[in-house]
Amino acid sequence: MRLKAAILAGAAVLALPAAAADYSKSTVPGYPDVVAEYLQTPGYQAVGTPKALNTATFLRLRAAGDGETPKPANAVIVGLPGFSSTPPHWLYLASQLVHRAQGQTCDGKPCRIEVWVLQRRGANLAQTEVLREARVKKDPKIALDHYLGAGSLVPATRPGEPAKVTGLPSGAWTPLTQTDLAFMADWDFQAYAGDVDAMIGLVREKTGNKNIFLAGHSQGGGFVANYAARRQTDGKRGVEKLSGLIFLDGGPSAGTADAPSAKELDTYFAKLADFRSGKARVYTDASGMLGAIAGPMAAASQSVAGIYYAFADPKAEAIFPLRTAAMVPANPGDDFLKAVRLTWLARAGTSFDTDPIPGGGVQMPVLQFLGEGLGYLDFKPVPGTEAACDKTPAPMMMGPPRPGMPKPDCVPSAAQVDPARVYDWVEGGGNGGSALDVGKARLWLDSQAFAPSRTNIKPVSVAFKGGARTIDASNMIASNWYPSERWDYDAQFVSRFKTLMVDREGVKLDVDKGAIANVPVYVARQSPAAAMGNPFPGVSDFTEVNKTGTWQTDAAKAITAFDPKINAKLYFHTDFVSADDSTPDKGTPGDPGNSAVAATLTDWVLKRSKGAATTPTPRALGVRETY
Repeated sequence: MRLKAAILAGAAVLALPAAAADYSKSTVPGYPDVVAEYLQTPGYQAVGTPKALNTATFLRLRAAGDGETPKPANAVIVGLPGFSSTPPHWLYLASQLVHRAQGQTCDGKPCRIEVWVLQRRGANLAQTEVLREARVKKDPKIALDHYLGAGSLVPATRPGEPAKVTGLPSGAWTPLTQTDLAFMADWDFQAYAGDVDAMIGLVREKTGNKNIFLAGHSQGGGFVANYAARRQTDGKRGVEKLSGLIFLDGGPSAGTADAPSAKELDTYFAKLADFRSGKARVYTDASGMLGAIAGPMAAASQSVAGIYYAFADPKAEAIFPLRTAAMVPANPGDDFLKAVRLTWLARAGTSFDTDPIPGGGVQMPVLQFLGEGLGYLDFKPVPGTEAACDKTPAPMMMGPPRPGMPKPDCVPSAAQVDPARVYDWVEGGGNGGSALDVGKARLWLDSQAFAPSRTNIKPVSVAFKGGARTIDASNMIASNWYPSERWDYDAQFVSRFKTLMVDREGVKLDVDKGAIANVPVYVARQSPAAAMGNPFPGVSDFTEVNKTGTWQTDAAKAITAFDPKINAKLYFHTDFVSADDSTPDKGTPGDPGNSAVAATLTDWVLKRSKGAATTPTPRALGVRETY
């Protein structure tokens, strides 16, 4: 299996302790000293949701050498993914933190950091049993036939070219409907905050200890501030129970308005009524910011592609088209993307890199904004076709221009493609061919392919309005099959205000961001510090890594003084949780191969934790091997 080979290849660099259990199918590719477990615990009891689906699901990453008896954790970081994101996007930053901590000493012993990354509730509805079967039998086509159908394969038109997945879906699997999932209307901010409460409740701190840090990327950063400001059922605010707040290119923010007006509240509850009545969609499906790459059918296709990533030769020709191809509305370069033949590695890189052909403008605007720098496609126009550009005006980028993303001047066209060639990828990251990219396509590919075999998630039978279904969500997926519209709406609404006091129509919120004080704050983001600053007057221990350097308050420097030259100038949005860290001894943190976040956050967390916390054993959580 390719993932196992990657693990073994990394063993020479990251030696696994001799006494460690054999977790070969659940250790992170390239990090054999880090084990991943995909877990559920009873979560927030959202109104109307079947009991079996009211669960908090998370990816737990910890030291593999501890085997079945995790050593007390010096720190537990609870991570919140960004917009429509999932735990696999955090796989590498989390593994870097766990790995780096083991190389440091705490009270005379190797340190322990655990990272627990919350899964979106919409991903908990995924029916993944056939994905797991395909892993067991090492046959991706089993998954393709079930979810997309054998008829989705279109025969090759050229000698030596494989059949491609471009036909209409014809598999046995069908998505749940908006009516089936009407209860998602109440998957609100409180539901997600309650799930985090349940996760934190699994950590046992001795009296006087403080070991729990809350981290968020992108939209998750907004959640961090909202959660810290939220009054819990015991009367305490979240911030009182946390050792620090971590914002990764999302926030920090104390709100942009003091409190909602009566009109704003009426608008909010009118939208809530639309969700509950069925007038508004409860999950995103081929609409919204992500368009046709969102929703269960697109997510199922991405999940099947992940199985191919796990077993196919990265240098073999990919059979899945890029999700940026044939979109509606059409994008510049669509004809190029339909015509170009790619290796699996190149497909992974081209799918999520912000600018896969430098200056070429073939990436969708939303992924120019949300993506990362992975390298570039090994493409040059066929000689004599250099002027045969796609003349469609380039889409306007979302947000300010970024380094390495020049305005497209020649969007590639199908006429420039060599039909006999399978194009490969030039990697970024440590020892990569691109000095301007801190990510690697191989890491993105592996994160999409990886699913730990260790889990406690079991199938449940649920009576939906359209009929009974068995939901087996135990095979971790890298896509959110049913993105919650209510959650996205609440995330934006709650983040806007400094204070929010609501007790109406089943919504009960007490949020006061002025209460965020006397807590360490770590920020890594693209914006320069001068443009944003510290939004929390009561916070004196504030550290920020930004595009121009690193700045800290005097209180922060007194605990962990970082080199002010450390910066995020090469970082795109998702690089903050996915940057490569394979050459940490080369250059300055922030350079390719030396993660600016992992290099600073590990020490920052360890120096701000107090004592050690007991975390649950796999046995106590009911963990088992599933394949």
